[in-house]
Amino acid sequence: MKIVANKNKKNKKRFPWRIILDNGRVIPVPSQHNFKTDFIKRHGCSLVAFYMALRFRGVKKNMQQCLQFARKKLKCAAKYPLLQISKGINMICSGKPATYYKTLTNAQIDSHLKKGRMILFEEGNPIHTVVLLRDSKTGKIWRFSDGAKNTTTASKENARKCTNEKYRGVIVIK
Repeated sequence: MKIVANKNKKNKKRFPWRIILDNGRVIPVPSQHNFKTDFIKRHGCSLVAFYMALRFRGVKKNMQQCLQFARKKLKCAAKYPLLQISKGINMICSGKPATYYKTLTNAQIDSHLKKGRMILFEEGNPIHTVVLLRDSKTGKIWRFSDGAKNTTTASKENARKCTNEKYRGVIVIK
């Protein structure tokens, strides 16, 4: 896996980074605050995770198509809960690749990341969805959120987990 800066001047602001997976797939990392749609700006972190998970599975939809699909097929409160996001991913992708868990231990998160899976994680205070991927060459765990990338550990992320009944959870994408 490689993480490179986006050089395209037209969409560099909305997609500042690109993830190039070992199998050749490219996943643009969206910055939710730079989209025109008000819902994406304010509550789009779960839609960004939805978009990145679909790209991880090889389904090419843009952010507006993801929002339209979510509005038609998924239930929304203030934002889309991870349970609904996992249902949406399983509706679009064949083979039911998304598995929803209420909580995972640090060892379970590490195990899934070592197997090359993507993890969508809900944080609390404030409630926010992030994407976790592991670089197979360096062994670092990368956290993608709001168009930014950081290194993290499973214990750091688990300490930030959301405890709200409606929004809490973890999705593992195979």
